[in-house]
Amino acid sequence: MPYGEDVLTAVLSRLPGPSAGRVSLVCIEGLGGSGKTSLARQLAARSADITLVHGDDFYGPEERDWRSWTPQQGYERYFDHQRVERELLRPLRAGQVARFQRYDWESNTLDGWVSVEPRGVVLVEGVYLLRRELRGYWDFSVYVDTPRELRQARLYARGENDAGWIARWAAAEDYYEQAEQPAQAADLVVSGY
Repeated sequence: MPYGEDVLTAVLSRLPGPSAGRVSLVCIEGLGGSGKTSLARQLAARSADITLVHGDDFYGPEERDWRSWTPQQGYERYFDHQRVERELLRPLRAGQVARFQRYDWESNTLDGWVSVEPRGVVLVEGVYLLRRELRGYWDFSVYVDTPRELRQARLYARGENDAGWIARWAAAEDYYEQAEQPAQAADLVVSGY
């Protein structure tokens, strides 16, 4: 879904630039199917100073039976917030190169190394980025607010997951939304219509 010039300008005009060699860390948060990845890609395409990192790289591998998890357990375990903090955010904040392995969804393994330089704007998009443990790292945060019906229609249209997976994923996100209130924690809320 392409965003209009008004949304892109509203976000770009508020992005903090790096100061005195310090990288600027920005997150684009939203629940599954909200349009956060589309927004992040459009923003990154506008500037060579923006490096895009996908939160999907920080899932799994998961060996326990995630199908039996409660919504709270899904919130706590799907996304490895400790790994994103340890391997991406802490090094960048310290002015060091960040290195991490991407999660390969097909093989359920960590595969391929990614290096991210501590310069310009590092834009991280994904779900669960505005949890309390990570909020202090962000210089600026955007929450993409999209009605549940539209988000779920997009997830089904992708054809990547069955109804059971989508329901479990949505239940974990609902828990996250109630427990962490990410929209209220964001610096800017945009519509994902």
